Amino acid sequence: MRSRLRKAGSHPAFFLICLFANLSGSLFWYFQARASGPPEEPYVDHDWRTIKHNVALKKYLLAEKQIGNYIKFHPKNYQAYTLGGRITRKIHRPGDGISILDKGLRQFPGDRTLLRLKAELLMEQGAMIRARGILDKLAKDPALSREDRAKIREDRKTLEVLSMSLPPLETFDQNINFQETVPPPLQSPSTYEIENSDYHVHVQNVDIGYSGGSTIGTGITVETPLIKDIVHFQVGTNIYVGSAAGQTSAPEDYLFAGVDGQGPGETVYLLDVGNVFAGNEINAGVYGHFDLPIGRVRVDGQGWFMLPWSGYGQALLNGALQSGGLLNGTLSIFPTLTFSGEYEYTYDTLGGSKTPFGVNHNTMFAFDWDFLKKPDLHLIAGYDTQSYTPFIPNATSLVPVLLSSNFGFAGLSTLDQIGRFVVLNGQIGGVVGTFDSPGPLVGLQADGGVSVQAGPHLEFYGNISYESLAEAYVGAVTTMMFGLNVWL
Repeated sequence: MRSRLRKAGSHPAFFLICLFANLSGSLFWYFQARASGPPEEPYVDHDWRTIKHNVALKKYLLAEKQIGNYIKFHPKNYQAYTLGGRITRKIHRPGDGISILDKGLRQFPGDRTLLRLKAELLMEQGAMIRARGILDKLAKDPALSREDRAKIREDRKTLEVLSMSLPPLETFDQNINFQETVPPPLQSPSTYEIENSDYHVHVQNVDIGYSGGSTIGTGITVETPLIKDIVHFQVGTNIYVGSAAGQTSAPEDYLFAGVDGQGPGETVYLLDVGNVFAGNEINAGVYGHFDLPIGRVRVDGQGWFMLPWSGYGQALLNGALQSGGLLNGTLSIFPTLTFSGEYEYTYDTLGGSKTPFGVNHNTMFAFDWDFLKKPDLHLIAGYDTQSYTPFIPNATSLVPVLLSSNFGFAGLSTLDQIGRFVVLNGQIGGVVGTFDSPGPLVGLQADGGVSVQAGPHLEFYGNISYESLAEAYVGAVTTMMFGLNVWL
């Protein structure tokens, strides 16, 4: 009897264990399915139909804004997050897309599709280390389908190529010219798929012409991976030639080697050292550059020691060198409004390092309002003050530096992508202030440029600017910059 009772008692227990196991397994696979991005249909209401209608009409920017509002009231609509991520990739707004996907990942933690979309947007944004962390983690997921695994493998391959294809911070002694090159066209990561991207060659030329002199600077840099695809080794040379009225030309040269790469988060850095040939001397030169985003703030710093003072032909004729630093901070109040401040200090010498010549202080504040998207149009305005303190008498007879300037400026600028392979930029505005003058003067500033992606291996760019009054020159100055990037 007791034996039968024991047998009878074992059947309900076994049944309960099996039921619990089946339920646990069902729940496990249910949550796994949720984590991989369920293709469930959202609740269709008027707002969702409006978003889909705008997407069909290719009004992607409007649809992206509507999705941002939509998910506030429909946080469980999975397709809203995936659609938002894909739209922002299409219109090249990775920051907005990452914000949408982060909200989606709070609702669907660990979702593979959302994570992969976020990694692709991080790649477009240039945050290669963060993208790699996501893709490496996904690649180790044993529950990945064959299709998802193939997509992640393709993204990881693209990541390696993109890390080499994206131009690094400039090595080209930026203190002589604060105008940035026109950026290359924004394209999907697959556009940059290159079978062999071991070498990147960058050639750049900067010409400055002003009343009484001119300078020409040519830089050549060769870059190759040093540690995987996050640290690159580079070697190159910058050659400068200066001329002035009634004087023969004189060259200076900076031969360098160094590294550039990405640090934690989206930090980008560059450091090079080398020999500087100027004023019948050979001196050690150093150049460093970092770019550090911290939330809505971006800090960009440059420092240089004993590099050619290449802003004036007369300085090159006198074998001049320059040391100094530049610090720039930008605060994004809104996605369309930013404020920035900049301070630069330089210490100049003549005859190599022999004769101290003077120091310069320059401070600038500005705001940038992106008030129109198509065409892209910005209102830029600010204030700039500069003072130069010479250490020797009659300094301006040797190098025609502007001893002081204080002026306000305002203008309109644009940066538009034309098709898939061309970017155009332009700016026009005016300045009002004192330029070593007893009273205020009014001047014009204008520039324009183009960048052309001629193929996955080749990019050309060029920029020209004119200033009838400038912060560091007596009279008008014209600057022309052009160059190319080649990936081998």
